[in-house]
Amino acid sequence: MKRKLIILDKDTGEELERVEFTGGYNIAVTNIHDGENLRFIRKLDNSKYGSRHWIKNYTYRSIADKLVEKFKELEHVRPKSILFIEDMEWEPGTSKQPWMAKIKKANKELQYMLGYEYVLETRNYYIERMSTSQIIGILYHELRHIDKDGDLINHDIEDWGNMVAALGKDWATTKEAIQNILDDDFEYWNDLRKAGRQINMFETLRLAK
Repeated sequence: MKRKLIILDKDTGEELERVEFTGGYNIAVTNIHDGENLRFIRKLDNSKYGSRHWIKNYTYRSIADKLVEKFKELEHVRPKSILFIEDMEWEPGTSKQPWMAKIKKANKELQYMLGYEYVLETRNYYIERMSTSQIIGILYHELRHIDKDGDLINHDIEDWGNMVAALGKDWATTKEAIQNILDDDFEYWNDLRKAGRQINMFETLRLAK
């Protein structure tokens, strides 16, 4: 879908800028009345980000919004403050503990110019081998890194007892079906029975701490 952004002088109607594009957009504006602070309109969706990454906001933010709406432990998280990117070229190498997903604080330049506070990165090599339920689980897992003060906390997958008890300790790598935590019948972690034994798809995978 083609889009057109036209900037006009409000007083004269003069056209100051015209941009045609087919993807998303990220606009930063300033106003004298608020001290010239940057304000952002963020509508970036699926587009290239550097040489090997793609922005996946359109794909993953809607899932993050649903997770925040459903789970009380995530109610402080603001998905619009997260830039979702995916490494499209990474493949397994010599690392003994490769990660599938990780979240980190955005650097000051990214925060200032684009308005994102966090960057959540996934690796397409793993994502394309996962079920929708596993992808949703990974996003939940990474969002749990953000505490109520906005800081990032470390953990291993075993630290989230609710996920292990409900989905099995190998929920991220199993070949068996796991329950979708966004399904209507998935209401409370502690009401779920422990999952049975599952078969690992990869022996050395881990989620980033």
